[in-house]
Amino acid sequence: MMSYEDAHTSRPNSGTPVAEKAMLLQVGLEVIPVCGDDESGWTIDEGDHRPHTAKQFRYGSLEELFFALVNFTVMPPGPTQ
Repeated sequence: MMSYEDAHTSRPNSGTPVAEKAMLLQVGLEVIPVCGDDESGWTIDEGDHRPHTAKQFRYGSLEELFFALVNFTVMPPGPTQ
């Protein structure tokens, strides 16, 4: 289930936009803040929208990020091989 809460974000003390939207995604029982837009990509780390961060480190769509978070939350804890 996805739920959204829109907000505009900006860099502290600069007024320069970091991302178009900030939202809350509900994945199971967890609520995870995400930010981005369809042009610049989506991420859980607001710092990924800085000009020096390559777009390849962001998800291309909100659905892609959502399913990555679902996969992350259903993985069993422990070491990976």
